[in-house]
This record gives sequence, structure tokens and C-alpha cells, in this order.
Amino acid sequence: MQKSVTLLGRILFLLVLFLFVFIPLYPKFPLFNVAGTFVAIRLEDLMIGLTVALWGIYMVLSNQFKTLIKDKLFLAILLFFFIGGVSVFSAIFLTHSVTPHIGFLHFFRRIEFLMLLPIAASVVKTKKQFIWILIFLGLTVLTVNGYALGQQYLDWPVISTTNSEFSKGLILGLTPGGRVNSTFAGHYDLAVFLAMAIVILAALFFAVKKIIKIPIVILAGLSFLVLMMTTARLSFAALLVGILSLLLLIKKRKYILLLVVFVAVVLTYPSQLRDRFISTITVNIFHQGQRYEGRTDDQKLRSQLNIPTLAIKTSSNSASTSTFATASGIATDITPGEPIDTTQLGVYRSFQIRLNIEWPRAITALKKNPFLGTGYSSLGIATDNDFLRSLGEVGFLGTAAFVLVLLEAAKRIISGLKNENTLIRFFSAGVLSMFIAFIVNGLFIDVFEASKVASLFWLILGLNLAALKLKE
Repeated sequence: MQKSVTLLGRILFLLVLFLFVFIPLYPKFPLFNVAGTFVAIRLEDLMIGLTVALWGIYMVLSNQFKTLIKDKLFLAILLFFFIGGVSVFSAIFLTHSVTPHIGFLHFFRRIEFLMLLPIAASVVKTKKQFIWILIFLGLTVLTVNGYALGQQYLDWPVISTTNSEFSKGLILGLTPGGRVNSTFAGHYDLAVFLAMAIVILAALFFAVKKIIKIPIVILAGLSFLVLMMTTARLSFAALLVGILSLLLLIKKRKYILLLVVFVAVVLTYPSQLRDRFISTITVNIFHQGQRYEGRTDDQKLRSQLNIPTLAIKTSSNSASTSTFATASGIATDITPGEPIDTTQLGVYRSFQIRLNIEWPRAITALKKNPFLGTGYSSLGIATDNDFLRSLGEVGFLGTAAFVLVLLEAAKRIISGLKNENTLIRFFSAGVLSMFIAFIVNGLFIDVFEASKVASLFWLILGLNLAALKLKE
């Protein structure tokens, strides 16, 4: 029996190592489509399901389940699952706010992602295994960056899930002015992943010997270059918060000035990222920028009433127009009251959708059922604020349970800041800083529901928890 348990443990470690590589690298090809949604079942879901099943058998056979069931973090996870399940049943039979099979699909995906934390925490047993995972993670980040550059300069295929047609697994090409997504099916997800990677790489830079610092600097620099290519403002800001947190945690405050100079240079150099940051301030905060005014009497009336959501064709001929702007940079297909400049228009719409549609919808759902929300999937595909989404879908009870999971995990990672092992101590600081950056991203993006980055987030947290109890 003991030999079987040992063998199963080794298989589980290989599966976890495989998931660290497979999840970020395998494009989002659908395996099975689900009626009523373009969230599909993919190969990675089956691999995670297999891992969860084998892990359950392993925990029982190795007599670790009795210890696990007393663990506060695991109990918090179970509480979160329980409230989520009750919320789905409430949504189906009381508020009638979800389609049953879609509600359960979203519920089971939450279980799928979060279960990776206790799995990684319990199957990584030795320092050698820990280092192997770090090596493969580094190679994975390098591959992701290489593929992104291939999309930009070599016309490598693009797999996207940004709409229902693309999510069928269509193989596309990057359009002129398009933003790379590498293997992540969306540039926002890629940017979140790169922000996570750079923060951890920065922590490892201070922990390793000089000869290893060189490849870390190269990989972090390449990752930042690709992050710039995504022009994701929020992930850039989250990265800065993560790096700042890291420098404070590891008491390297003298590098903060260098960080400030670096940010100033980046935001001074002409780029789409800089232009989007400037537009965020000028358009959304100070309400500046030239706005479109109606040409016909009806359009002028609507302009005066400031109703920009009433769609009116302006300069494009059909819905199939492939360009978002004219050659002069003037936006097409805008409505009265919206900015004319294409960059300003994109930033304006991004914020207005959140402010006027997605966030109020979540608040309305919370008011409808404050304790349990209106169930998973009731708010659609996106809310662009993970905590408002949680409040709307599972109410105060579900959100409190989720925050409890985060706090308990963070508490244990913080204890790693005093670990005697230099590598583990700095890795813990990096993971805690990545944790903070991830939360910042979650204020404007649904990162905990984005399959690739959410899975990796919980895996990395689990790896950190495993590292705190490693044997040589």
C-alpha cells in the first residue's frame, strides 16, 4: 500500500508540473461547447478534473484527509463552495435568475480553479521538486513571450475568445494595430499573467546567485516588453504596485527611486500605453477631448440631451467595417457625446460600460438577494470588478467566505517572510506581492474567473504553501 501511495504522489507531482506548463501554453481550443454560452469545456478542464480525482484518492490512501479536514484554509474553501452551491439553488428555484446548466457550469469552474491550491500545497514535497517547478515556470514564461512576438512580427496564429464566434476555436491573424494575446486568447489575460511573472522574477532576482540573475533580468525585460505591447493600463499599474510592495517587503527601499525613474521614462516615451493612460485622466476624470456633435436635427437633439448610448451611424458604410478609425485617426461609428479620437473613445467606452452597465447590474443583483446574490452566471460573462461580481452572484455570505480564503492564504504566505531559507523567503515575498497585484487587477477585471490566470494564481499560492514545509 505504501508503495502505491508513493507512486501516486509522484504521479500527482508530475501532473501539477504539467498543469503549470499546459494551462498557460495550450490555446483555448473548445473541446465541448455548452448551449447558451460561449464558455466551453476545454482539454485543461479534463486534465484538472483528473488531477482532482487522483488527489482525492491519494489524500484518503495516505491518511492525510483527516488532517486536511481540520485545516482552517481548507475549511474556508469548503465553506465558500457550500455557499456557492446554495446560491445556485437559490438562483434556480427562488430568484429564477440563472439557467440551471449554465449556473452549475460556472459554479463547478470556481471549484475547479480553487482546488488547485490545496493540491499544489500537498503534492510538492521536496526542495528539488519546488525548484523544478520554478525552472519550468520560467521556460513557460519565455515560451509565452516568444509566441507573442511571433504573433506581432511573424503573423503566427491567434486564438481568441473575445466574442462568441472567435470562441469556437477559429484560427485568426493579428490585425494591424491589434494587441497580442499569445496563448491567452485575450490581451488582458496575457497582461495579468505577465504582471504576475515579472513580480515573482523580481523577487527571485534578489534571492539567487549572480550568474542566475542574468537570465532572470533578460526574461523579466522581455516580459515587460510584451506587457507594453498589450497596452493594458491596469496590469501595468498593478505591476507597479506589486513591485513597490515587493521592495518594501524585502527592505530594498533604495530601489524605489529607480522604479520611479523607470516609470517616468516609460510614460514619457510615445506609446499606445502612454496615450491610453493620458486619455484615462483627461477623458474620464477631467471630461476633456473633442466630442462628436450631431449633424442632422435628430442627432443634434440627442447631443444636447447627452445620450451617447443611442447608436447612430456616422461614417462607416456597414457593420463589417474592419477599421475602427479613419486614416486621420478620427473614430468611426461613434454616437453624439463620445470622443472623436480613437484612443480616447476606447478608453471612454471601457469606463462607461463599467460605470453605467456592469457595476450597477451587480449592485442591483445584490439588492435582490443580499445574502446569496442571484447566482453564478446571472451577471453575464463580465462585470469587470471581481468583488462587485462576487457580491452580485453570491451575496455577502459568499463574498465573505471568499475573502476568508484569501486572508487565510495570505496569512500563511506572510509567515514565509521569516523563513530561514533565502529562496523560500524571497519567493514568499514575491508571491505576496503578486497576490497584491492580482487583487489590484481584480478591481477592474474579472481575473478570478479568467481560467488561465485564475488557475495559475491558485497553483502558485499552493506552491508557496508547499514551500513553507519542504524537506531537503
